[in-house]
Amino acid sequence: MEAYCFRCRMKREMNEPVPVIMMNKKPAVQGLCSVCGTRMYRIGKQAFHSLENVPEDRVFRCADGRAIKNLDELISALKDMPEETFAHHVTADKNDFSNWVKYVIGDEALAIALSKENSPLQAAKSVEGRIFGTGKT
Repeated sequence: MEAYCFRCRMKREMNEPVPVIMMNKKPAVQGLCSVCGTRMYRIGKQAFHSLENVPEDRVFRCADGRAIKNLDELISALKDMPEETFAHHVTADKNDFSNWVKYVIGDEALAIALSKENSPLQAAKSVEGRIFGTGKT
């Protein structure tokens, strides 16, 4: 993804793109300039795909019957998810939430953070930190 780098004063490829919501509530993607490493942003909904719904065949089906279509719904589901349901999806051998985020949403950094969480509230905070840029991931 390309964005304008103010240090290089030209469009550059963005490394480590992360969807965020800016303080003015506008969606954007934050990353680093591939040449100089300066933080850069690409503002606009066209770049903000992880809060959009995934295709119907890629929806996360929870053990409690919920269908999660995007990261915003994942936060809500995790916040009020019983420990038993979370434990069904997260064991020593697997982490369904991490896998879904990695392979369906396409956010490897968030998937790594989710793989380390062992409670639904901690997982929700990781997702919130990644989306809203509060630095939890």
